[in-house]
Amino acid sequence: MSGSSLSKRHLALLLSALVFPGSGHFVLQRKARGCLFLVPALVALVMVLRQIMARLDQVMAQIDSGALPLDVQLIMEKVEALSANDGPAMTVAVCVLVACWIGSLIDTMLIKP
Repeated sequence: MSGSSLSKRHLALLLSALVFPGSGHFVLQRKARGCLFLVPALVALVMVLRQIMARLDQVMAQIDSGALPLDVQLIMEKVEALSANDGPAMTVAVCVLVACWIGSLIDTMLIKP
């Protein structure tokens, strides 16, 4: 293995680990394989963020109306109560995101540069 291919692999692993699943594949010129990890992870991330924003909107509406005082402890309890009602879609989205991240790292290690 040459030094440049080894450094390319390290860069690819760092990108896949620290930036986003599949991003390292683009460094290794494996764009289609990268998209196999990137697209489902992106969809899952959007679902997670939408759920978080909906939860935030609920809490902010209660604070604005005066139903929830500006007390950090009470706000945290409300957020935890709302989190308990996330349902299976949030669990699936988080699992897909984690699976894509781990799968991307493993696949990046297995690609021959």
